[in-house]
Amino acid sequence: MHKNRIDIYILKSIATVLSVFVVTFALTSPIIAAAVIKADDREVVVIDAGHGGADGGVTGKRTGVRESDLNLKVAKLLGEYLRSGGYRVVYTRTNDTMHTHPDVKDNKKRADMFKRADIINSAKPSAVVSVHMNFYSSPSRRGAQVFFDRKSADGREFANAMQAALNEDINKINGGREYSALGAEKYLLSCSPYPSIIVECGFLSNPFDEANLVDKDYQAKLAYTLYSGVLAFLRGV
Repeated sequence: MHKNRIDIYILKSIATVLSVFVVTFALTSPIIAAAVIKADDREVVVIDAGHGGADGGVTGKRTGVRESDLNLKVAKLLGEYLRSGGYRVVYTRTNDTMHTHPDVKDNKKRADMFKRADIINSAKPSAVVSVHMNFYSSPSRRGAQVFFDRKSADGREFANAMQAALNEDINKINGGREYSALGAEKYLLSCSPYPSIIVECGFLSNPFDEANLVDKDYQAKLAYTLYSGVLAFLRGV
């Protein structure tokens, strides 16, 4: 009996050593290690909160709210929806800041935009959404509108999908009208080969839009509509 117990102990020890060897091999084997490293193969969506830091964008006509602050709030809400939908989210900024860039020393805005372009191109995303707020000389103008690079067929398709979602959930309900997505010459739209859009979420020059855009519940609704627009483009839903 004593000999049998020793034999069992030896066998268990051998099994333990073998299991450690197998795990070690799995982690050091180039093929298996690559599979482990590639665990996060979700589609990537880049969310760009427009402006930031010294570049506050436009301001609310009645509340004085900074566009850059609203952009970031909506961008983060959109990111939460996308993560819950199974996407990997990359932000061009997560706080109130302007980026620097090693290749640009004399222009803060250009340096900031170049860095955002670097982030987008490094992420290799399936889609890029840049969140902005609008302003117009006439306070009667309101609603959400999408812009794309005219040279990008995918960008146009993405913009049309997003504009349809905004028209259905935002524009027809709040303003009683619809917009068409428009082509525009903007650096962020042309700085990468990935489908990119700029969404002007509403007019801070319009009292009704402004009141909505500073409301947390409306921000969540707006972000969900943007999420729906991304899904419509990426999944065809």
